[in-house]
Amino acid sequence: MEEFLGLSSRLTGFDIDELREDDLAPELLGVVLEQVGAETYRRLAAAPDARDEELVAVAEALIRLWYTGSWQGSAGGGGPFLVSPRAYAGALVWRAIGGRAPGTSAPGFGSWAEPAEAAGAGAGRRR
Repeated sequence: MEEFLGLSSRLTGFDIDELREDDLAPELLGVVLEQVGAETYRRLAAAPDARDEELVAVAEALIRLWYTGSWQGSAGGGGPFLVSPRAYAGALVWRAIGGRAPGTSAPGFGSWAEPAEAAGAGAGRRR
């Protein structure tokens, strides 16, 4: 799991501790392994090569997975799908913009009328 979190941190710009907050890593790693296979994942984790188009596509899919909670599909694979409601609610895009996922519970009645916290307030801290 640490290897996946380290790779994800490098690709998303979020600290490993931030990626642990919603405990989504096991679920997301499962999706990656199911969609691209263990061998392709190992190649990406070992030494991403920007000249390898397959690894670039997988890296981009992994970034989208963390930011959106959905798998966008890849060459020769199936189409896009939402991983789970929890992955959608915990997607990094909501932290990056300082908001909450639409359709998820907010902190109380009328909370929509309050300004969102400042975008980037602690989100995506650099190591």
